[in-house]
Amino acid sequence: MFQYMNPLAINGSYGTLENVYWGLPIVIYPFLSGLMAGAFVVGALYHLFHMEKLKPISKLALIASFAMLLLAAMAPLADALQPQRAMWELYFRDHFPYSPLAMFIIIWTAFVIVNIFEMYFLFREDNVKKAKADSGIRGKVARLISFGSSDLSEKTKKRDHKALWVISIIGIVLSLLFHGYVGFLFGAIKARALWSDPDIPPMFITSAVVSGIAFVGLLYTIGFTFFSDKNKVESDTLEVLNKALVFAIFADLFFDLIEWLYSVRGYNSKGVYDGWHAVYSYAAKGPLWFNYHVTQIGLGLIIPAFLFLVFRKIRRSLIWTAILDFIVTVGVWEMRYDTVIGGQLPVKIGQGLAVLHIPFWGFDGYISGIGMFAMGIVILFVFGYFLGWEEKPEEITPDKINKEAL
Repeated sequence: MFQYMNPLAINGSYGTLENVYWGLPIVIYPFLSGLMAGAFVVGALYHLFHMEKLKPISKLALIASFAMLLLAAMAPLADALQPQRAMWELYFRDHFPYSPLAMFIIIWTAFVIVNIFEMYFLFREDNVKKAKADSGIRGKVARLISFGSSDLSEKTKKRDHKALWVISIIGIVLSLLFHGYVGFLFGAIKARALWSDPDIPPMFITSAVVSGIAFVGLLYTIGFTFFSDKNKVESDTLEVLNKALVFAIFADLFFDLIEWLYSVRGYNSKGVYDGWHAVYSYAAKGPLWFNYHVTQIGLGLIIPAFLFLVFRKIRRSLIWTAILDFIVTVGVWEMRYDTVIGGQLPVKIGQGLAVLHIPFWGFDGYISGIGMFAMGIVILFVFGYFLGWEEKPEEITPDKINKEAL
């Protein structure tokens, strides 16, 4: 359980025993959904614009997106007191179409379906060759998910590419809607002054693209360095990814600036300004001052954007890309934490801030959060093993498959 401590001195006032109802699992949920949306956008760029330099990561990005999509749905279930009722509450309750939660159900379900079709057409050629070449479990799985297809003609390949182009467009729209909806949920809650902000949905979307690019770049550098015998990290691919990351960071900083202006006295009420002043602490006295100014804005956005923009060697460097992508991902995590937790800290009765203590054990503790991220790694490895995230169809042979199986 969350524990709330009292008192807390903020500018001479003291906190009250108000609850922070949305805790760590709800922080993890928008973080994972942002990784999912951004990774799908990165993977779809190759199919939409035939950017050959992004071809090495197109399959990896799609696998990462689908893994995060499945995992994101588990985070709010971890926060629910009765997760066994999820299917009934989500799909069979009479709350269409007026409930914001109903919109989540529609978009999430549609995006799962779109991802499945995208994965089918993207890996169909690989799966057909695996089904013919491998008599083991990978061949059986390939035969199952290719639905018995064995056609490798040029006409069929062109059909697959056309289908991927159409599905990618639909998927990008759904991915932006999916994460924009998360921001809409916060922005629609008028009872919380720091959430009632029309800037939150676009800010969530831009930060999702930032996190997705950084996440895919991190997986690319780690995966092709430590888990690949034939493929190596390409400097041209890194440069394209990092240039895209810089543009995404600039867009994110733009909305961060708008949000900051929205909190200044001349643009909003004293109550909202005081909430920002106390929680995010422009006076350097709030509990999230370091999180917001240093980790989220400074380390997570400004410094990586400056280094990638100014130094071409850093844009093309494997080690620098891995380090800065990790820092950017942590910065986006801080953005989610600052938004979800920070918006609940200003008390509605009395003065000061609520104080949050996250337990080590329990459904809302650190162990649960670590477990969810560990589950994401497992899902990535499982999908990568069976689908072949780096395979080239012409290189799939019985000898190669049998050697990998050993």
